[in-house]
Amino acid sequence: MNTTPASSQQNPASTSAESTPPEPTESTPSTDIDQSAYEDPRSIAPVAQLSARGLFIALGAVCLFPLITLSVYAVIFGKASEHKLPVSVLIDRRPLPTQDGNKRLLEDVVVIENEADFEIPNITVNLNGQYFLYQDKPLAAGEELVVRQAAFATKSNQRWVPGRYRLDDITVTGKLPSGARGVTEVQY
Repeated sequence: MNTTPASSQQNPASTSAESTPPEPTESTPSTDIDQSAYEDPRSIAPVAQLSARGLFIALGAVCLFPLITLSVYAVIFGKASEHKLPVSVLIDRRPLPTQDGNKRLLEDVVVIENEADFEIPNITVNLNGQYFLYQDKPLAAGEELVVRQAAFATKSNQRWVPGRYRLDDITVTGKLPSGARGVTEVQY
């Protein structure tokens, strides 16, 4: 008889059982392991990655493309001020009729005269690049347009007050017969 406890006896089958899974029995569930569950997940589509250098080049291209395009456009088509609008611009004080039409008051005005032999549609006048006036009616050949300075307003409807602000420049734009926009700038 062997007096050693059963736990201290080494069974040659027990060492091999440690490395392989036990046989399934009624009490032990099946231990079939799906090895694909332990593999790295596969992506559905390849993911494009941009290097730091590629990102720098892409940002540079996005910034430089509009500048280069506009520069080439300006060289090819020229600036708008290259198409001279044949008008004369004068700052004056003239008597203008009042609301009731009986009296005339001396007011600060801008006088624009068409010196061309064709009418000029779409006339826009601005004072100091900030106060605008759009003339819907075309300016006929030789016609003179007299506009009160107080009629000019900003895009937020702030009115020009003669004498309060210094008048530095007047820009007149209009459509030429060729379809180009003509510009006349007068500096004071």
